[in-house]
Amino acid sequence: MNIKGNKGVVLLLTFIFLISLTIVASSYIFMVTARVRSESKKSITSVISLKAIYLAEAALNHAVYYLTNTAPDDSTDGSWRTTAYPAAPGPGDTDPQQESLGDGTYTMWVETSGSNIQVTARGTVFGTIRIIREIITLSSAVPAAFDYAQFSDGDIEFNNADGTVTGDIATTGTVDNESGMTITGTITESSTVVAPTVATSSYEAIADTTISGNHTFSAGTYSGIYYVDGRVTINDNVTFNGTIVATGNIVLTNTDNFTSTPTSNYPALVSDATITGSRMGSATINGLVFAATSINLPRGTGNTINGSLLSGGDIDLNRGTSWVITYDSDLASDPPPYFTEGTGGATGADWEEL
Repeated sequence: MNIKGNKGVVLLLTFIFLISLTIVASSYIFMVTARVRSESKKSITSVISLKAIYLAEAALNHAVYYLTNTAPDDSTDGSWRTTAYPAAPGPGDTDPQQESLGDGTYTMWVETSGSNIQVTARGTVFGTIRIIREIITLSSAVPAAFDYAQFSDGDIEFNNADGTVTGDIATTGTVDNESGMTITGTITESSTVVAPTVATSSYEAIADTTISGNHTFSAGTYSGIYYVDGRVTINDNVTFNGTIVATGNIVLTNTDNFTSTPTSNYPALVSDATITGSRMGSATINGLVFAATSINLPRGTGNTINGSLLSGGDIDLNRGTSWVITYDSDLASDPPPYFTEGTGGATGADWEEL
């Protein structure tokens, strides 16, 4: 038996087997590595594409915010439009708007589409682009409460009061003891109308004068929009050619000869709390008087409101004499800005990716 020859054959076969195994293993490792790299590249591409579509959605939502709040051209009635898609973005009020966010940018185009609005939105991340489009329908910009000479999301009390109300009255509660008043419009109790809310911060942004803390207006003449982050007290003989917006109460107790005439379509008095004025006399207020919590003006004498009294709670005019409240229809046709009804404002339909 040739043992040495057999050993040589075995050694050769072992060597060949090892070489073959190495080749097979190397090929397998190469294939696995290539697949991992391919899957990793696909995963990264997928993440970038997902980021781009999220940015496009952000652009669409930002456009809706502009339409339902204050747009780049300072409009607040949803009238803002840009040049048509695919015009390049720019710094002008009517240019398509572009913003940076995270790893990319988003761009929005806002165009009229019949009676609705077409928003085209683009998200871009590391050269990957996703574009979507949606038709936006704006809800009525005018709160239904602006249709009334008086609206209360509570009760309206006229106990032992006299005078006239020219216009409709509505309340989610009841109208009580109105027999001494001459009311020319309709009275609606248990109304389903919703009291509006007001974005006082938007008035702060446009205010001519901003005051931090409580403030008293002494006798004199004032002009412009005043934003007071606190309580407002109004003394006798104040003439106000503008608007007072307060985060706290507006107090007119024992105030005589107060005159308020706002400019444009702005409200006269806005309180994020209560407007109170026991024994207020000879006041003439032109425009909207709004309080988020309640309006309490008992025992007043010879007061005139040319506009509307609107409260998120009760309205109390008891024991007042010679009230003259006359509804101004401009409140509905040209409503004060930054008031909204409910939580809506805009609805979308026909979403598509281009």
